[in-house]
Amino acid sequence: MRTYCDLPMARRALQTSIIHLLAVAGLATVSAVAAEPVDSAKRTSAVRQVKIVTLGDSITRGVRGGVTDEQTFAARLEDELQEHGIPAHIINVGIGGERTDQALKRLDQIIELKPDIVTVMYGTNDSYIDLGKTASRITLDEYRGNLTQIVTDLLRRGIEPVLMTEPRWADDASANGVGENPNVRLEPYVVACRETAQRWHVPLVDHFANWTDSREQGVNLRDWTTDGCHPNPAGHQQLADALLPEIRRTIGPDLKTREKLVTGQAVRIVCFGDSVTGVYYHTGSRRAYTDMLGIALRRVAPQAQVEMINAGISGHTTVNALARIDRDVLSHKPDLVTVMFGLNDMTRVPLGEYRANLKEIVTKCQTAGSEVVLATPNNVINTDGRPTDKLIQYCDAVREVGRELSVPVCDTYRELDAVRAYDAFDWRLLMSDAIHPNMDGHKRLAIALAQTISQERTSLADVSPPQPPIARTLELLRGKQMIRVLAMSPFDELIGSAIREFDRDANVEVVSWPLPQDATLAMIEQDAKARVREMKPDLVLISVPRSASAESDESFANSYAWIMNWSLNFGPPTWDCVIIHPSVADPDGKAEQRDNLIRRLVRAQDLTLIDRPSDNDMDAARILRAWFQQFAED
Repeated sequence: MRTYCDLPMARRALQTSIIHLLAVAGLATVSAVAAEPVDSAKRTSAVRQVKIVTLGDSITRGVRGGVTDEQTFAARLEDELQEHGIPAHIINVGIGGERTDQALKRLDQIIELKPDIVTVMYGTNDSYIDLGKTASRITLDEYRGNLTQIVTDLLRRGIEPVLMTEPRWADDASANGVGENPNVRLEPYVVACRETAQRWHVPLVDHFANWTDSREQGVNLRDWTTDGCHPNPAGHQQLADALLPEIRRTIGPDLKTREKLVTGQAVRIVCFGDSVTGVYYHTGSRRAYTDMLGIALRRVAPQAQVEMINAGISGHTTVNALARIDRDVLSHKPDLVTVMFGLNDMTRVPLGEYRANLKEIVTKCQTAGSEVVLATPNNVINTDGRPTDKLIQYCDAVREVGRELSVPVCDTYRELDAVRAYDAFDWRLLMSDAIHPNMDGHKRLAIALAQTISQERTSLADVSPPQPPIARTLELLRGKQMIRVLAMSPFDELIGSAIREFDRDANVEVVSWPLPQDATLAMIEQDAKARVREMKPDLVLISVPRSASAESDESFANSYAWIMNWSLNFGPPTWDCVIIHPSVADPDGKAEQRDNLIRRLVRAQDLTLIDRPSDNDMDAARILRAWFQQFAED
């Protein structure tokens, strides 16, 4: 049975009857009562309707004898949010009898509703023992795993989960299949829900604890239920009242910057941080998440006039930040400052000092008239120098400062950690090295920051590397200056003629980058480290042959990323660096899974790949000339 409530209260009673009939007939689906689309053209202010989905079992569904749709906690919460001036649209997707394993099977349908927040309340059915059985319907470990998967799948998509424990059964509720009060089996599941919320730093509304406290204060829980389990209107009001403050905290404070974006006023944003913020090799040495954030904000608010300023410096801590904040940040008179420090602080700034420095940074910005968004640092590959357990403590400090000062926190660590929990290799492909995200990782940082600022999620998947990819080469060529090229075989013999086809008098010096016949990817990585930055070329052509081996996809990705890293200047300005896919020089070679991995790695580094078009039999020289010519003629 599937029941989705998504209509104004005046129509809810009729909706409930229709859905019940459809469900009995097996016809109800997500799309049957899908959310009515919000026409963004009709928005006239920065106040955006918040979409909340309530996911759960019959306690969430609510409607039963003695409880109307308007009396469920979902309906009451929507009313209370609106009474507090928060436009909210709540879709109740509770299904009677559902467990966490069943919820997982329809989670994609929930995500298709594009909610901002999803409340998740399970445990009563998971823990219950049926008549004739001796074990719960779902084991505690299965429940914990299912709940974790629900949470991480929501987080990695930028959806905020709010976990809720189920309310306590009344003392005189009907016994379970082994003659116990159902609370006996429910309590360990409640503990697992609390632990999951703590592990993933997501909001928790502990209805079980609240109802237990009320019971100890003399409340007969029968008075809050229809049958000792399912809340009556009074019980649903208790659930809504407990949920309201957590939802308000999750939505966060209004930002004047948000209103300026929506209304097309000029907005200046400074991104303040360390090497992850600054422009360095790990994102191609030309741009970073500051640039991507500007693109993302213009996408969610096309009328926005946004000026982005990057104030990230490699190696800096909050101590350095305070020393340069007036010069590098406040002098620009920003409307908003994003603050992301921590990866260097954790190595040399004590936790208490880090927390105090963050508070001072926020205070200085606010005193100067700038709004602030704090961001947790990204997660990293666990090393002795930056152990994950210690990094989590510094992330906790960011969250604590945000709560204490009522400043929005963009929890980039949590989102990226959810990506890692869902698919460890997919997360690895967001990293350029052990601590720095590549451009794909920076796009995720930008999307998360844009969502915190604007309350809307967008995509940057279609943002291509900077064009033209050989800007320095073209500038030298048109200025009649010498061009120094470092190229792997066979393109060391081909690039000179490709350039001279555009200008026969071009002054080109080509230096071959020789590779041993049996070179592994790791060997080429070390060669790149010793060769490229010392030479400081104008153009680097990387054409790693298919024969270059690696023990695993992960070691392949790591070495290939570092070949690109070492082939770039540490920071801007940089020389041109172009990657050539092995299919260009080796069209008859056996295509492997790593052919596509190369394509993803190059794009993730924000670099350009010369690739062989499908069903194309041109030789390598012609492909190179055609590729170069398209930019030379512009």
